[in-house]
Amino acid sequence: MHSDPFASLGSFLTAREAEALAALLASEAHLASSLREVRQARRADAERLFSEANLDHTNAERAVAVLSAIAGAKASTGDLTPVWTMPGNEATVGRLMSEFHRLVDQAQESVTCATYNFETSSKMWGVLQEAASRPELDVTVYVDADKGQPGRLVQHLRGASVYRSATLSDGPQVVSHAKFTVIDHKVLLLASANFSYSAENRNVEFGLLVEDAALAQSIESTMASKQGSLYERVIG
Repeated sequence: MHSDPFASLGSFLTAREAEALAALLASEAHLASSLREVRQARRADAERLFSEANLDHTNAERAVAVLSAIAGAKASTGDLTPVWTMPGNEATVGRLMSEFHRLVDQAQESVTCATYNFETSSKMWGVLQEAASRPELDVTVYVDADKGQPGRLVQHLRGASVYRSATLSDGPQVVSHAKFTVIDHKVLLLASANFSYSAENRNVEFGLLVEDAALAQSIESTMASKQGSLYERVIG
């Protein structure tokens, strides 16, 4: 845990939360009402961290400066990190695909992912179930209608929004081959791997881990815009 109250607050808030809070406090809103921008399950911790940092509406200019710095730091583009799967111990650089679930475990606001094939052998099968059970997280999953087990998945991921590829009006079934995971609208993994044990442990698979809020949110927005046309909601 950080001993610096500003570092603790900066570590806790997402870029979106910090930006929204700064805007409200700049408009002379009370801190209590501004904290509605933070999910209810996280609100008490946020209020405590603001108190420890001695930040509130009574010194809005100072609070806005701190929050703007947090938002800017978290929205900035980070380095690209290679992510690999190779048989045995051949993957010696970057990160391993099988370890990516740790980032999902650390999500504070949302997880959005897409895969073609989703197998129960994947670590993501259990990790996403745990994420979907957390009330403070929005979990959205896009899968291929034939290969992604959408019916089974919606029963498994109670609390998540599950979408399968749709059938077009002129007949053909849409194939959803997109593979990505976005965490908290800012951390993006683009990878060749499906959600399966082989893809995470045995195959030669490659991806890029990118910290870029603009790119991450663009991908989420594009997928959301295709709900109802290329994707249909699966009702459990």
